[in-house]
Order: sequence, then structure tokens, then C-alpha cells
Amino acid sequence: MRSTAIIGVVATSALLLTLGGCSKEDMDKAKSSAEEAAESAAQMADDAMDKAGDMADSAADATGDAMDSMGDAAEDAMDSAGDMVDDAGDKMGDMADDAKDQASSMMDEAGDAANDMMDDAESEAKDMMDDAEAGAKDAMKKMGES
Repeated sequence: MRSTAIIGVVATSALLLTLGGCSKEDMDKAKSSAEEAAESAAQMADDAMDKAGDMADSAADATGDAMDSMGDAAEDAMDSAGDMVDDAGDKMGDMADDAKDQASSMMDEAGDAANDMMDDAESEAKDMMDDAEAGAKDAMKKMGES
């Protein structure tokens, strides 16, 4: 608005100085033309300022949208990383459970094998004792007969 007043004053002053020798009607026409030119220049300046403001608003909106998109992308990346960590933890837990089950099965099998070996050894020792006892009885009989 201030630029409009300044342009109007300068244009009017210039016209008045150049038209000093003209008639009142010519001076009114010149003044009117100068005022119209000043108003047109002021309107152009206002339009340019409005467009500059609109461009600044658009740039601010675009920047905000870009920041939102970057924030969303970062959030998605963090979610994905968290999911990967959770999945890895689950897989490690599953692997540990499998290893525990395998170890338990191996221990059970080893215990069963040890029990079987003990039973076999006990049975063989009993058989040996029975054989030794029978041999001793036979030997005693033979000694008593002689």
C-alpha cells in the first residue's frame, strides 16, 4: 500500500511539472492517467506480493509434507527393525528349545543304554556266580568222594 502512494505522488508530480503550460482539462486527464497508472502499478505489486505469499505457503506445505514423509519412512524403518529383532529373538528361542529337547533325548537314551548295560552286567555276574557256585559244589562233591 505504501508503494502505491509513493508511485502515485511521483507520477502526479512528474505530470504536473510537464503539464504546467496545459489547460485544466488536459491537466485533469493527465492526473487521471497518472492515478490510473499508479493504481495499476500498485495492483501489480499487490498481485506479485500475493503470489509470492502463495508460493511461500506452497513451499512451506511441501516442506511439511516432505518432513511428514521422512518421519513416516523413519517410523516404518524402526518398525521393520523391531520386527526383525523380534523375529530373530523368536528364532533363537526356538533353536534353544530344540537344542534342549535334543539334549534331553540324548540324556534319556544314554540313561536307558546305561541301565541296559547294568542289567546285562548284573545278569552276566549272576550267571557267573551261579556257574562258580555249581563248579564249587561239583568240586566239593568230588573232594568228598575221594
